[in-house]
Amino acid sequence: MRPFAASLTTLALLTVSASLAATAPAPSPVITKATPELILKIVQGAGYTAKLDKSGKNPEISVTTKTSPITLYLNLHNCSTASGCSAAETYTYYPSEDLRTAPTAQDIADWNTENFTQAYLDTDDDNSVNLDDLYYFTGGFTKANFLNWLAAFKEEATDFDAMLNDLEPAATPASAPSTPSIPATPTPSTPSTP
Repeated sequence: MRPFAASLTTLALLTVSASLAATAPAPSPVITKATPELILKIVQGAGYTAKLDKSGKNPEISVTTKTSPITLYLNLHNCSTASGCSAAETYTYYPSEDLRTAPTAQDIADWNTENFTQAYLDTDDDNSVNLDDLYYFTGGFTKANFLNWLAAFKEEATDFDAMLNDLEPAATPASAPSTPSIPATPTPSTPSTP
C-alpha cells in the first residue's frame, strides 16, 4: 500500500473509533456501599413510587408503579454494618383470604421449576403465598444491574399474579343422590265406591 493511502486508512479508522467512543455510554460506576437512602433514591430515580420504612428489624422499601397493581417490597439486610446493607430481598405476598383459589404444592413446584424467583406457601405464619428473590450488594453493584434485577422480579411477579388468578377453583365433591322421603306411617287408603 502506498504511504499516502495507508495514512488515509489510518485516519479514517481513528475517526470512526473516536466517534464510536464518543457515542458509547459511560459504564455505570460500581457502588460499594448500599444504604437504605441510596437504594430508595435509585428506585425512585427509575420512576417507581417508593417509600422507606425503618420501623422494623430491617429497613424496608415498598415499591409500586403506575402500570401494575402489585406492590413489591425490598427488605434490606444487615444495614447496620459500616460497609452498608449486605443484600436486598424483594418479595410480594398474597394473604390466603385474598386468593380466589389457593395454589397447590404442585402449582408452587411448577412455578419454581420454570422461573428464577422462589414461590412458597407460608404455613408457619398466615398461610400466605409468597414470591421472593435475593440480590447481594457484597463486592459492589451498579445502579443499572440492580434496576434490571428489580425489573425482572416485577415481570415475574406480574406473571405469578396472573398464574394465581388463572387457577381454577377446586372441584367440590358431588353431592350424594337424594333419596326419596318415605312417610313414617302409611296413609290409609279409602276404598273406592263403584
